[in-house]
Amino acid sequence: MRRFLPSFVMALAIGLAGSLTLSTTPALAHDHRDIGTYEFVVGFMSEPALQGQPNGIDLSVTDKATKQPVEGLEKTLKAAIAFGGGQPKELTLRTRFQQPGKYAADLIPTRPGSYIFTFSGTINGQPINEKFESGPGRFDDVQASMALHFPVADPSPAQLQQWLDQARQQAATANTLAMAGLAVAVLSLLLAGYLLLARRPAGQARAMAAQGSRAD
Repeated sequence: MRRFLPSFVMALAIGLAGSLTLSTTPALAHDHRDIGTYEFVVGFMSEPALQGQPNGIDLSVTDKATKQPVEGLEKTLKAAIAFGGGQPKELTLRTRFQQPGKYAADLIPTRPGSYIFTFSGTINGQPINEKFESGPGRFDDVQASMALHFPVADPSPAQLQQWLDQARQQAATANTLAMAGLAVAVLSLLLAGYLLLARRPAGQARAMAAQGSRAD
């Protein structure tokens, strides 16, 4: 008995530590909402959601009366995503393997900030048209990934495109200024030539008048 007691105590301690670890693991930040007789839980599949990294819409639907997951919604619900006041883009809603009542729509967020998920259609004949926006108290916004880069923070494709657009704009501005400068230079030469030609007849007339007065 004495030989087995330390092993029993050790196993009990390990089990207790494991349960404490599981109980203190933070839950994913998702938005919970009652819609008619159903409960929707919405968020990103991977959190924190990072710019430029594969992710997706995470949707769970439960019947509040029976506490059972609602299946088959990939056939009756549509999912869409919007960002920054732009037009929503429709995504394909799919089931998740061996997870009844759970659905996903794959995406790669390319900008940090707030996103809006919209679900429309029907559930057992009940019309659905609900928007879920990321933010405090709901589900996390997409974060810029450069803060996690190591050892060097490489620019994202979006930043590279932004720098390229800025360079093109600066080049276009410089080209416009150069053309304007060239036009001013040409006009200045033309004006100088005109003034030079205009002065020659006047000078010749004065010279001829002077010669005529000496002849008299």
